[in-house]
Amino acid sequence: MPGVTQDALGQLLLALHTAGGTATRTDLTDRLGVGRSVMGYLLGELAARSLVEIDRSGVSSSGGRPSHRVLIAEGAPTVVAAQISADTFTVGTVGLGGRILTMAEHPLPSLDPLEILDALAVVMRGYIGPSVLGLGVAVSSPVRTTDGYAPAALHMGWPGVPVRDLLLSRLPALPLAVANDANMAGLAEYRHGAGRGARQLLYLTTGHVGLGGATITDGRLFTGAHGYAIEPGHVTVDPSGALCPCGSTGCLEVEADHRGLLRLLGRDVPLDQVNAAVASVLLDPTPEVMAVVRRVNTRLAIGLASLANIVDADRIVLGGTLGRLFTLDPEVVRTGLAERAFLTELAHTPIVVGELANSVLLGAAELALQPLLDDPRAVISG
Repeated sequence: MPGVTQDALGQLLLALHTAGGTATRTDLTDRLGVGRSVMGYLLGELAARSLVEIDRSGVSSSGGRPSHRVLIAEGAPTVVAAQISADTFTVGTVGLGGRILTMAEHPLPSLDPLEILDALAVVMRGYIGPSVLGLGVAVSSPVRTTDGYAPAALHMGWPGVPVRDLLLSRLPALPLAVANDANMAGLAEYRHGAGRGARQLLYLTTGHVGLGGATITDGRLFTGAHGYAIEPGHVTVDPSGALCPCGSTGCLEVEADHRGLLRLLGRDVPLDQVNAAVASVLLDPTPEVMAVVRRVNTRLAIGLASLANIVDADRIVLGGTLGRLFTLDPEVVRTGLAERAFLTELAHTPIVVGELANSVLLGAAELALQPLLDDPRAVISG
């Protein structure tokens, strides 16, 4: 159809994807702001490429005629996503609509990067089938945009590791994207979780070891000149605080991650038991635990205020254990942010808890799906 751009086709697929893989034709038409004939043409193109199916039985609408329901097609392409954390790696198959179809967690064979990537590649190969169009991997390190090099997986004890190159030599010839895990979690929350509808999203998360985050502006992840932007864990919140693996002291990540919480409680827990220990103390917190939660949340508020003054967010999402800590004592965080925010508007930025249980894995899948969302015609030929 003359005048119908590739952008419109990608925007339609993205709209259906972020709606969970199903929406009415009327909702999609309103969201894209196009006419009925244009929407019909776009849906026809996506259906011809086996990306969507149209249920013409009708869905009742308020006073108007029924609207057809549009769904991601059963045979639509999928991607294989993976995340490497401090003691496990997880691999899954993810489809359009943010649907995790299969998923399994595996213990790390060691902390040696080559052994980990060998084991990861073996598992990922088992997930690759004819419908898989790409691969996405999230790692606990900043990642260089140009080549997938991870220079600082501090909690793994890795030197700089060319993660993408090493995996490419171990996997079938499919498009492969590698990115920072917290960036991916933020992207997933923006598209499928608590960040939906935000114009400028500030996302922070912690789980096990370390604290990361992301900033998303008008749907685009901000990664800086090289891919290293937004490392909120290394904002100083207590100059006399604990030593951080980065070499500084009192960084937000060592004051507000699982280790920080347990350290303030005076508990020395082996690394592989940290998650269980934190889950236990937060399940039914005692007054002693709540006093520590307030101290951690005070430091979190200091970090949030510094970040909010820089990024001018209209929503802050706290994922992982940060979300749980905020829920236990939200006023400490809100008050601390208000006291340190430069402008009144920043002091009242909404703070919400992340919604996704597998945000990192979903984010890695988003990265692998992005070429399809950008240009369905090029990825799925007619």
